[in-house]
Amino acid sequence: MTTVSATSTPSISVGSDGKVTATNLVQNLDTTSIINALMTAAGVQQVQLEARMKTEQTNLTNYQSLNTALQSLQTSVTGDLSANAMNLLTATSSYSSIKATATTNATATQLSLQVTQVAAKQVSVTASTGAFTGTAFTVVGADGTQTEVNAASTNPTDVATAINAAKVGIAATAVATGTDANGKTTYRLQLTSAQSGSSASFSFYEGTPSDVTAGTATNLLTATGAATISSAQDAEVTLWPGTAAAQTVTSSTNVFSDIEPGLSVTVSAPTTATATITTSRDDSSISTMAGNVVSGVNQLLSYISTQQAGTTTTAADGTTTFTAGSFTGDSMTSELYTQLQQAIAQPVNGRSPSAYGIAINSDGTLSFDSSKFTTALDSDPEGTTAAIQIIFGRVNTAVTAASDPYKGYITNSISSQQSSIKADQATDTNWTTRLAAQKTMLTAKYTALATTLSQMQSESSYLTQQVDQWSSNNN
Repeated sequence: MTTVSATSTPSISVGSDGKVTATNLVQNLDTTSIINALMTAAGVQQVQLEARMKTEQTNLTNYQSLNTALQSLQTSVTGDLSANAMNLLTATSSYSSIKATATTNATATQLSLQVTQVAAKQVSVTASTGAFTGTAFTVVGADGTQTEVNAASTNPTDVATAINAAKVGIAATAVATGTDANGKTTYRLQLTSAQSGSSASFSFYEGTPSDVTAGTATNLLTATGAATISSAQDAEVTLWPGTAAAQTVTSSTNVFSDIEPGLSVTVSAPTTATATITTSRDDSSISTMAGNVVSGVNQLLSYISTQQAGTTTTAADGTTTFTAGSFTGDSMTSELYTQLQQAIAQPVNGRSPSAYGIAINSDGTLSFDSSKFTTALDSDPEGTTAAIQIIFGRVNTAVTAASDPYKGYITNSISSQQSSIKADQATDTNWTTRLAAQKTMLTAKYTALATTLSQMQSESSYLTQQVDQWSSNNN
């Protein structure tokens, strides 16, 4: 607020000696303070609007955080509700060179097998040479397919480059082996199949496919000085070895996928005896799955409670001030809290969730006893997993009602808040424009006033001089 003291008030006076005096017409007129005071008063509504917008933005952010947590929980629960989702198994092998993994499609069982051989890539080298006789070469695959490769020159390094560029399923490297009688560097081509397995075997000829067909091309991998370091072969295992049911199965890689439904085996070395693969229920993982859902719901309940509670601050004089939270008095989040809590805590087929280790604490939070859950799982595996999936389904229903992207009530509330904030932002922009115009008007008005007063001050000085002169002439 701007005040003007009595001593600074503009005035015109006539003294006892007849002298006219004008004072403080301009010097003590603080137009800047006056304009600022008027603008402060005019901007009260905008200040209030912006304070409300700040609160609205905080509330929106907290709603969005809640919705993100709901969506994360829903993603987890949706996966847990899929067929066989809780049929979690662990697979172990009696041989360290055999690794086994089980999916939810597997069953608890044992499988005996022996690894006869592991899969390998073909690795072959040509004889050492400083140059080939031509630039045309042919790769012949295991199925007889012929692919021509043309090199830029007869130099082995150019031949290796051409093979790699042709992408025929072979990696070629020119390995320097020394020099010939003329001092020229000699090379062997090392050719390695890109894949393992018998179907990846190949032969390599100097000549065109027509030459190969005619039998006039040179097989560079069987020529004198050439060698096959490793033959392409499939991995082989014998199931139920030593029994009448013994059966050999093969794989082009060292992985036998779904050797039984849901069971995959990876081998890395032959075995000298029978190995046993054991698949059993993974109680720890099943318990973790159930506990994670309870924990996810618990975190949501805690977040809602915190935002509903608000905060109380105490001033130095002992007075307290309560500030409402984003969810204080909000019926939607209260409804969500109730629905989530009931989804976990309501009986399942007449049986309390506490039988499965799930309980509501005195403060409304949830707890999960993994030991009690495992005991229930041991006692009744199918009944326990079925009950937990019913709870998962109820949680999913509650979360979907709140967070569905099209009709969820939390989602709709977020959209409504965003629209409200957008409207307030437009109003705030209008206020800024209006106040700027008002300040321009006031500045012009008080500038004119100051100019007028300045002129009056000048005229006052002139009159004073005239009166002084008149008084002097009359004395």
